[in-house]
Amino acid sequence: MRLFSNIISTVFHPLLMATYGIIMALSFTYLAIFPTNVKFLLAGGAFISTAVLPGLFILLMIKSGAASDLELSNRCERVVPYLIIITSLVSCIFFMYKMRLPSWLISVIIGACLALLIALCINFFWKISAHSIGIGGLLSAVMGISRIHMINPYIGFMILIMIAGLVGTVRVYLKRHTPMQVYAGTMLGFVCAFIASIWSFIYLFI
Repeated sequence: MRLFSNIISTVFHPLLMATYGIIMALSFTYLAIFPTNVKFLLAGGAFISTAVLPGLFILLMIKSGAASDLELSNRCERVVPYLIIITSLVSCIFFMYKMRLPSWLISVIIGACLALLIALCINFFWKISAHSIGIGGLLSAVMGISRIHMINPYIGFMILIMIAGLVGTVRVYLKRHTPMQVYAGTMLGFVCAFIASIWSFIYLFI
């Protein structure tokens, strides 16, 4: 069970959520008409900027002794990594803007930045689950984007809801977080992504 929990925590690591979101947008919206090489460029750019680069910085912190593990179990060690991840998301936003991607997609990444900024402030007083922020934000982004495009991928919603529950469960099982920290993280990610998607929906009519 512990091995399974560690695998789930790795597969749904917060650093991978932006990449998963971009891949889903390129697969299930009108962006699916893009040529394959363009899709690889967009997904690869998101993966490098939001997963590879911040992951390397965190590994360097571990190697230098500034962090104890990749999951940053110690709350006091999370400030610099949070700033690094926020910077990486900003670079991804700039990349997506230069690639002239639609505002609704860029908005949900802005929502992720907002969630992490709030999490950074909370982190000074209390530990909140970054895994739950990530999966909660992804679920909300899918709901918001589906609303914009008037589609109802109910099977996708069911799968994401089950994944969100699974991620929260394994984080508690591994004793990385308490149930309240998981609930708070999920709500924070969900609300920020929802606000961002609603803003982009309103922007379409302005």
